[in-house]
Amino acid sequence: MLLEFTCSNVRSIRESVKLDMRANTDDAFEKYLINFEGERINPICAIYGTNATGKTSVLTGMAIMQNMVITSHMVQPGVPLPRMPHRLWRDKPTEYSMEFIWKKLRYIYSFTYDNQNILKESLHYAPNGRMGAIFTREGSKVKVSEKFSRIETLCKEKLHPNKLVLSLAVNNLNYEELVNAFLFFKDGLVVLMNDNNNWLEYSASKMGQDKAIKNMFLKFMKDTGSDIVDIKPISEHRFMTAAELPPDMPQSVKAMILNQPVVKTTVKTEYKGFTLDLAEESLGTQKLIKLMCPIMDIFQRGKTFVCDEIESHLHPLIVRQLVNRFARGNLNNAQIICATHDVEMLDLNLFRRDQIWFTDINPDYHRTVLKSLTKFPCRKDENVQKKYLENKYLAVKRDVWAD
Repeated sequence: MLLEFTCSNVRSIRESVKLDMRANTDDAFEKYLINFEGERINPICAIYGTNATGKTSVLTGMAIMQNMVITSHMVQPGVPLPRMPHRLWRDKPTEYSMEFIWKKLRYIYSFTYDNQNILKESLHYAPNGRMGAIFTREGSKVKVSEKFSRIETLCKEKLHPNKLVLSLAVNNLNYEELVNAFLFFKDGLVVLMNDNNNWLEYSASKMGQDKAIKNMFLKFMKDTGSDIVDIKPISEHRFMTAAELPPDMPQSVKAMILNQPVVKTTVKTEYKGFTLDLAEESLGTQKLIKLMCPIMDIFQRGKTFVCDEIESHLHPLIVRQLVNRFARGNLNNAQIICATHDVEMLDLNLFRRDQIWFTDINPDYHRTVLKSLTKFPCRKDENVQKKYLENKYLAVKRDVWAD
């Protein structure tokens, strides 16, 4: 689970911003908080803000950090690193840091980099409740604790300026503590930034192989008011034909693709008396079919789900039910962090005050500011939705269509 994320110099984010999932002293919904070693942690977080204030920038930072950790060991020497710096800070480095818990162990992992080089990197953990360094890095110099001495030898032989020590070590050494830290990013953190993903293949496979998952999905759809009576996913392993490829594609590329088997997934939904292809369904139904199996897995396995605009194509009541499940029915310490415009959820009967965050743009250098609702005067019975729509939580007043 995520405890804290900080980043700087990402898109509209210039100076460092911090998203803190730790609960404050407020006793609202106390029994639904996650407890770990005496610390109280929020299972949900909603980030609100007007367009172009940096909501997506915060989540993009998480996505870039995750991708770099997972793929860094494959980066070839001299290849530029993935960066989206603030337009006025292109010559400054980008920084990421996450504090998280995975396999009942607390970690803090951080790195700083520019277009070509990892400048700083460190991994700390707390096996006995006290935080200590596994390794620290300054440029090409890597210091490790005695227990992890083989990391130092590996780095002398294989570390390049554009590779992360964590990724390199996990793929060459068998330290359980490092593997667990890596697996948080690979398996424990699930980031959905848009609808361009392969979740349909995952969902089709799950529902085709696991009758219980399929029945859970059908029950969920029935509860939403849908009259779907069955769903039939079909995954076909086959070779593509030349007619399916663009005619102007180079022959060498065609030959490579045509020799590789692909998985073609089709889904049909059955109603009383007729059947539809997935493409004939509404965008909302298509999204639910793609989304629900991964969410069930996230919930059952205690992962952290990061989602941009979860409300896209979905009815507000469905979105509220999904978020409420993380907030109230959570036995496995799963979390959901979403950037959203769904003001129907902006309600202190659903969220604690420290679970609502706002982004705003400081006109000084057009930079994102991220603040919790707890930074504003707010009573427990306050109509947060009304005040938000009245610009009470924004430093810059916005009057749409003002004269």
